[in-house]
Amino acid sequence: MLAYLAGLFSDTALATLISIFVGGLITWVAAWIYYKRAGDEFRAETALLKRAKVAVAYMLEHPEAEIKVRRDNAGNPIGLIVSASARAGGNATVRGMGADTSKDS
Repeated sequence: MLAYLAGLFSDTALATLISIFVGGLITWVAAWIYYKRAGDEFRAETALLKRAKVAVAYMLEHPEAEIKVRRDNAGNPIGLIVSASARAGGNATVRGMGADTSKDS
């Protein structure tokens, strides 16, 4: 087997082609692993940014609300705490009219 491989690599052109193929394969595997991890991290970061975008939009739409940002252990925003208070007041007037519905004959 070793004699066969030594015979293959004795031809310079064939050895060059095999080396290019093996080097390309190793490079492709390393790049695929790297970009797979980067893509997974990107998806996680995008999900956090979408939640943050919703929180910012809410804060801009409701400037009078008392808003606190809820965070996880790592300090990332995970939600909003909205405090609300209300006051109600008013006047009421009631008027009525009586009617005699009994018929005395």
